Amino acid sequence: MKKPTPKKPSARAVLARLFGASATGIAIEKSVLTGYAMVDGAKVCVIGTCDGTYIDNEAALRLAAHVIQCIERQPKTPIVMLVDSAGQEPNRVAEMLGLASYFGHLLSCLELARRRGHKLLTVATGQAVGGAFLCYGMFADRIYALDSASVGLMPIAAMSAVTKIPAAVLEKLSKTMPSLEFGAAPFALLGGVEEVWSASDNLPAKLAAAIATSSVEDNRAELGKKRGGRKLALDIRKKVLAESAR
Repeated sequence: MKKPTPKKPSARAVLARLFGASATGIAIEKSVLTGYAMVDGAKVCVIGTCDGTYIDNEAALRLAAHVIQCIERQPKTPIVMLVDSAGQEPNRVAEMLGLASYFGHLLSCLELARRRGHKLLTVATGQAVGGAFLCYGMFADRIYALDSASVGLMPIAAMSAVTKIPAAVLEKLSKTMPSLEFGAAPFALLGGVEEVWSASDNLPAKLAAAIATSSVEDNRAELGKKRGGRKLALDIRKKVLAESAR
């Protein structure tokens, strides 16, 4: 007998697990999250998405506006970015209106926040896919993920359409190549995810520790080599830096 698929927790339930009672300070409008919450007694700014929504021009502007508000009104407050999005809006109108420029604006706001002393932390709570992940989630100082999250840059079907490599071939390759496989664990092997959090973890404590130990130093290549998911990236980076320093 086939086991029933576990029901996905609501966005409010996920927020409550991460932030406790202070999650009520986070607004949800059209699956976009903006607001403030408390972590270990300290205020954090929260932006993000939920319900596997697509990010369009309007959503990118709203996220960017909240980042600017945080910079102006809450100096150096950590910014926690939650990701549950199926990707960028697959809409020709959105593209013609300059969707990439809206994403660029959001990333510029986050870079300004970083330069003004705000720690940037991402937690992948559901889908963290493609342009929606690239336009804010992957820009964090450190990325964490729930073990139920689906993390990746491009689905195999989309890879097949772009590369003209049969999906069956890519599916087979994904078994031994973490870069082709979706999930929190494979992305952690690559060094892209600092740590995977399970359902039994004390998430507020995990989040507090993550904020406390966050660093702007990019350690992804080191993690990828240590975990065996990216064996050459660190050495190649060191060679490039050594050559450029001559």
